Amino acid sequence: MAGTQQYPPSNWQPTTPGQPGPGPGQGPGQGPGQGPGPWTGPDAGLPNRRRRRRRILISVIISAAVVVASIVGVIVVASHPRGKLVLPSSLLGLPKATSAGAVHLAGQVKAAEKSGADGKLSGVVAGLYGSLTGPRVLVAGGGICGTCSAKSADTQRQRLVATGYANAKSFPAGANGGVLACGSRSAQGISIIRCVWVDDRTAGDAVFGGGAATSLADAAAKTKQVIAVTEQ
Repeated sequence: MAGTQQYPPSNWQPTTPGQPGPGPGQGPGQGPGQGPGPWTGPDAGLPNRRRRRRRILISVIISAAVVVASIVGVIVVASHPRGKLVLPSSLLGLPKATSAGAVHLAGQVKAAEKSGADGKLSGVVAGLYGSLTGPRVLVAGGGICGTCSAKSADTQRQRLVATGYANAKSFPAGANGGVLACGSRSAQGISIIRCVWVDDRTAGDAVFGGGAATSLADAAAKTKQVIAVTEQ
């Protein structure tokens, strides 16, 4: 992350918001709601209702790649990153999830973030903390390129609003400056709070669900804790 460049340069081709890449068991061009094929991912044995909720969760979370990429400004794409994110074994009191479903989800988010970064993020990582059925935080992002910088806080907030987080607000950024914004969203019974940041070293996002954050302000404060722990 990570998810809001003065709008992306002319060669920037982001995924259309709301149309993430294929989920587990989906062929190319078969995003959620677009006629997915047989479910063959790690949840194949789950009841239909749980599989459906898992697909919705994946769809909502993967949209992070679009948000983060669109809030990173760049003058000339440079390969040398300013910083990096290192994911520890636990965050905010939650252990890093190692179940097949959690690892699969993190892998999808990482792939989406990398494909949408267009050279602006390096060393992209993603990890889920907690569990898919309880309190959880998914963190994704990477080091920004040497000539990258954050767009304005208002641009970041507006980008979240445009992707379904109607109540998005900007918050004071962390120790390394930059911008931070958070918003909440519900989709078919799944509610999340997403915070996206860009500072002088990294860009990424933290997605809170299952009661892991109680408000936008709480999520913003916890995201700053995540940045402080993971950013190098």
